[in-house]
Amino acid sequence: MKRLLPLLALAVLMSACVKPDNPVQPTEIKFSILGDSYSSYEGYVDPDTNDPWLHYSEIGVTSVEQMWWYKMANKMEWSVELNNSFSGALISNFEDFDGGSYYAPNSFIRRMDNLGNPDVIFIFGATNDVWQDAPFGDYVYSNWTEEQLCSFRPALAYLLDNVKRLYPRAKIYFLLETSPCPGGITEETRLNLVESAHQITNHYGVDCIDLSIHKNWWHPDAQGQEDIARQVIEVLEADFNV
Repeated sequence: MKRLLPLLALAVLMSACVKPDNPVQPTEIKFSILGDSYSSYEGYVDPDTNDPWLHYSEIGVTSVEQMWWYKMANKMEWSVELNNSFSGALISNFEDFDGGSYYAPNSFIRRMDNLGNPDVIFIFGATNDVWQDAPFGDYVYSNWTEEQLCSFRPALAYLLDNVKRLYPRAKIYFLLETSPCPGGITEETRLNLVESAHQITNHYGVDCIDLSIHKNWWHPDAQGQEDIARQVIEVLEADFNV
């Protein structure tokens, strides 16, 4: 037995020095989405009681294969863990708008604990917060109150803080629509949203992917879904050396 010890020690040392070029194969990567209507598609939301947006076929998105996340998964050779998207949902718990009592219980911060066990998480929202005139609020990074969570900035900080804690091994991306919105929110509101999201994601070390999206009926149409997929894939290919 004593003569075996040096050989065993050498074997352990050699195995420790040998590292695979790509320890995680692309097909092993699972991703989850925490989103709203931009990522929802009928029959492809988790849980299936979530509300999808039912009008995609009217703006040229006639199959799930045209959704940004499907295109991205196909290109990256990744698999979907969970798509917890709920049409109309806000990040915050803001209720002071038509339908607020319905959407607030399905906010991002109330669904964030149901994303499975992903390697990558995409959080894609904030559009409904500004469209429904939720207050921006202050930058708050701890000891949040229920009242503060009805405003965008504290709610986004609370969301990222908890998602990082709930999924410590996951790579997190925050997807943000930054393109101008003629006939919609004001330019001042848009710039305020972009600045707020950038400051909060930077505070938590979360990558923010700014997106320019072609839309119809205020939603990404076939071209818009392609826009999202292309811009997200560009970032992922660089990050994952694909």
